Amino acid sequence: MYTCTFELIVNILTYAIKNKDNSFSKKDFKNVVYTDEFNNFDINEKISEGCEYLLKRGLLQLENTKVTYYEKYKLPETIKINTDDNTKVYKELSRRIILMHEGKDMINDTYQVKDDLSYIIESVDFVISNYLSAIDNQELKITLSKILISVDNDSKSRYSLLTLLQLLKLKSSMNIKIKNKDSEFCAYNVKFEHIQFDDSVTILYFNKCSFQIDSLTSIIDIDFLDTLPLKDNIQKSLDILETYSNTTIEKIKEFLHNI
Repeated sequence: MYTCTFELIVNILTYAIKNKDNSFSKKDFKNVVYTDEFNNFDINEKISEGCEYLLKRGLLQLENTKVTYYEKYKLPETIKINTDDNTKVYKELSRRIILMHEGKDMINDTYQVKDDLSYIIESVDFVISNYLSAIDNQELKITLSKILISVDNDSKSRYSLLTLLQLLKLKSSMNIKIKNKDSEFCAYNVKFEHIQFDDSVTILYFNKCSFQIDSLTSIIDIDFLDTLPLKDNIQKSLDILETYSNTTIEKIKEFLHNI
């Protein structure tokens, strides 16, 4: 569990968006954004916690796993930014994106980073690493996708931004229904490609189409071509994992058993 300020998290995401084509370290960020003019007490620890928060929310990806202060981070490839190249615009966008996660006004507040979905995030990252065979990989992706859309969240929308960002990684075939204020759409057997944030709107891109959404509440239903009950998918995945041996595999099995 971590404690970090909203403003610092906004600054890190703003820096990531501004440098969206390049990776950066915590030191790179600190040297540009935080100087001796600021109150830098415990700033290294706070920056580490802020990066950890953004990793847990799927808004940063780790470029390497060296356990040092010089780990490299980058905006995920599944997130596209289409705004004016302006720091003020980037900062407002960062605030909007983070508030889509929390679903409440947290600006200039201090709060704790929830890590209750850390196991499923680790499972998604493991599955997309192609450690499993292609067939087994696909089965696990279906199971994790179904778990993601079944997770309760604290925001007003049925699906959280965290869920969408993890579904983007998995790229499972799905059916989706979207209802905006003035329009309604349905798409069948599509795969997520990326999510694009413009100045004031969000666009979901699939392999066959794209939809603009007013907000996350516009997504009214997601389901999958696989019609098995979730418990059956979980059992199939557990049977598959029994044939593999790996420390991460054991964690995924524990996670699935708890589900």
